[in-house]
This record gives sequence, C-alpha cells and structure tokens, in this order.
Amino acid sequence: MSLPSNQRVRGIPGREVMLQKRFAGVHLENFFLLVAFLLMCATYSLLSPAFLTINNILNVLRQSSVLFFLAAGETLALLSAGIDLSQGSIVSLVSVISADMMMRGYGFWMGTLTGLAVGTACGLFTGLWVGKGRLNPFIATLGMSYMASGIALLYTGGDAIFGLPQDCLSIMGWIGEGYLLGIPIPVFLSGIALGLMYLFLNHTRLGRYIYAIGGSEDASNVSGINIPRTKIWVYTLSAFLASIGGSILTSRCISGQPILGGGTLQLESLGSVVIGGTSLFGGEGGILRTLLGVMIISFGINGLNLLATSTYLQDVVVGAIIIFSVWIGILRRREG
Repeated sequence: MSLPSNQRVRGIPGREVMLQKRFAGVHLENFFLLVAFLLMCATYSLLSPAFLTINNILNVLRQSSVLFFLAAGETLALLSAGIDLSQGSIVSLVSVISADMMMRGYGFWMGTLTGLAVGTACGLFTGLWVGKGRLNPFIATLGMSYMASGIALLYTGGDAIFGLPQDCLSIMGWIGEGYLLGIPIPVFLSGIALGLMYLFLNHTRLGRYIYAIGGSEDASNVSGINIPRTKIWVYTLSAFLASIGGSILTSRCISGQPILGGGTLQLESLGSVVIGGTSLFGGEGGILRTLLGVMIISFGINGLNLLATSTYLQDVVVGAIIIFSVWIGILRRREG
C-alpha cells in the first residue's frame, strides 16, 4: 500500500488527514528552518566580510560534502526508528583498505571499490543483526563501531599510509580538490546523492516502507511489510553512503588514515539529521531537512572559525543546538 513519506505513521489515517499533516506541518517547519539558516548567514556576513565570499562558500560546501554523505545514511537509520553509530569507524576502515590496495599496485579504482565493498559489508552485517537478530540498533552499531575502528588500527598498526602511487594521487587530487563545470567535485557528487536520495525516499516502495516502519512497526507488519529485510537495507545503505564519504575524505587527505572518521564526524552526522528535524522516534523527516541541518552545522562552525572562536565553544554551541532541536521535536510529537 502507498504510505505518505513525510510524516509519522501511527496507523492508516485518511488521505485528507495525511495531506494536512504533510503540508501544514512539514513544509512550515522546513520554512522556519530555512529562515533560521538565512538569518545565521546574514549575521555572520555582518560580523565577518569574508563569510559570504565565493572562495569561502565553495570551501565550506567542499568540506561539508563528506558530512552530507554520512548524514544521508544516518537519515535512513533515524527514519526507521533506529540509529547508526558506526559511520565514523567505517570511514576509517574504508580509508586504510583503499589506500593499502593502492599501495599493493591495484590502482585507484580497484582500491576504492574494495574499500566501498568492505564498508558496505559492515553495514550488511549490522543490518542482519538488527533485522534478523532483532538486536537493538544502538547496541549493534556501537559494537560495529568498535570492531571497524579496531580492524582499521590493527590493519595498519596504528600508522597512516603515505606514499601512494603517483597515478592514484593524481586521481585523488582531482576528486578531492578538482572542479567539474565550476563546481567542486565533492559538491557535485553530493548533489547527485541528494537527488537520488530524494527520489528513493519519496518515490520508491522501499523508501515508503522505511517511513512506515519508523512510524509504527505494528501497523507495518499488519500491512505486510517485510520489516527485517527493510532494516537490512537501511543499515547496508547507511554504511554504503558512509563509505563514499570515506573515499572522498581519503582523496582529500591523499593518504590512508586509521583514525580518519574519529573526532566529531560521527556526532556531526547525527547532529545534522536531528537539527534538520528528522525525528529520533522514526517515521518523520527527510533528506532535504538533513541538507539544511548539514548546512547549519557547516556554515555555523565556519562562521565561528572566522570570528576566531574557541573550538571548545564551538562544541558547546553545536551541542546546545542539538538539545534544542530534540526538545522541539519532542514537543511537536506530544502535540501531534
């Protein structure tokens, strides 16, 4: 059956009610989020003349492309009422596997494909535990995070992989810092991913199933949706998207880094999705909201950097925004 793609699914509401929720609630919230982003940019532009320069904007978009890929995968997990805490570690694992394959003479493309395959396999493994084994997503992805991180460190002995072949470095330099039609390559790839994710979530059966499961597993089960299989797809796709982000980040670093996905990358991914308004309870949100969340975090941090703000204060600000966003979501859920 066809289910609406931008709302919580508690049962099988009438078409009129569904449309009212979609247009009166979701679109209005997206509008306010966009206004908040524009006001933030306007404020930073007044405080720092360098903020709205073309070079700075392109630089922020290039840097945020990796975050977008991770956040896109996290969106799938949250929409299904789950969570993925393994993305950062998968980025690290993909980085060292890809770089090692290049060092062994297999070339850039084979190295990259191998890294993508290994990263995606991690997601499939997690999805099987969540879907078939009925393991809590928090526990399953946290366990995979430790496993992938440990494997990356064991694989390299904790050392970075430098000195990649020149032919690989040339391609990596183009992907990491090059342009296509005047657009940075990572941004170009993110744009393609954005379009595909939008079509997937809003115009495919699997996309509608993800929303439905996040809204109500009981109603989804009654409707005949294969819940385990859908969850397997969710975590496999999330890992695949994180792997692409890891490949892009590896190209930017032109080396294999066993701690590449460490630090705040995982938290920024989750934060972007939450700030964008995708519900932690599942069934409500979307990729366009996630895009706005990524932009708010990326340009927000960039503005604070231009103002020479302490990185510690930046973490405080991002954390406060996340808490506020979750609180708003809880209030909206109670009212709905």
